[in-house]
Amino acid sequence: MIGDCMKFLKFLVVLLTIFASFTFAYGYLSDKEVISTIIQFYDRTPSKVVNNEYVKDLDVGIVKPTNNFIPTNRSELLNIYYTIISSGMKEFTFYCSNQYINCINDMIEINDNADLLSQINSLVSVYNSFKSIKTSYTSNGKITLYISRVYSDYDIKMINEKLDDIEKDIIDRNKSDKDNILAIHDYIINNTKYNDDEKYGSNEKANTAVGALFLGLAKCNGYTDAAALFMDRLNIKNVRIVSVGDEYTEPHIWNLVYLNGKWLHLDLTWDDPVNNLNKDFLYHDNFLKTTQEDDNKHLFDKDFYYFAK
Repeated sequence: MIGDCMKFLKFLVVLLTIFASFTFAYGYLSDKEVISTIIQFYDRTPSKVVNNEYVKDLDVGIVKPTNNFIPTNRSELLNIYYTIISSGMKEFTFYCSNQYINCINDMIEINDNADLLSQINSLVSVYNSFKSIKTSYTSNGKITLYISRVYSDYDIKMINEKLDDIEKDIIDRNKSDKDNILAIHDYIINNTKYNDDEKYGSNEKANTAVGALFLGLAKCNGYTDAAALFMDRLNIKNVRIVSVGDEYTEPHIWNLVYLNGKWLHLDLTWDDPVNNLNKDFLYHDNFLKTTQEDDNKHLFDKDFYYFAK
């Protein structure tokens, strides 16, 4: 009985402390506002995932889709990031497990790890790719992700209409996937130049499929996104793959395609080389190569992209 009384007294002390802190922080609150604030502090109900129509159903990489939004370790935290980025949602709230002491520190480390987030981004649908992720968190382990996407609704509508038109001319669904991938590869290269900033000026759209499909100018992201969108339409299993670069190499992105039981490399950027002759070239040196055939030309994190070894 005495023990129960002591527990109740402790609860009242905690409640009064919270009341005082919220009153101090927000000024004088009404009774309803105080109660609502306390409930919000203790309520640990995560947001619900709402997937848009572009979610890719892939089982690759070291991150997996999850429905556990109260993580107990870093791996589960990474799965949450992947699930939310992949979903197309712009905002999502989840909570650290009370037993996960290092949760906030791990979240900050992940959020500051641009290379890791780029790798996660490469596994999701092109249209759900993020441009930036902002994070807020509270002392009770509440974490909210705010995600800005690369492609606006207007971009997506415009691109889809363009893909409809192009598909009529270059895609034959009676042909093999390899033949159609070749048609996609050649079309994009024949209608796109690499966006050399010194020659054409810097253009943010060159890093997207808009650059490749509308401007005729693209960087590696633009070539890769355009190719991925075509292959998604053909239900050809594919992902984008990034190398983060080092002191000797620049960051890069290209396509991986699953064909006849193998993951094959497809690099449109390198098959459309920049030259000083003012001529257009179309190569197939990087068309559907195994990692062994690629002969280490493309350096990537083989632990993250373990399936592409």
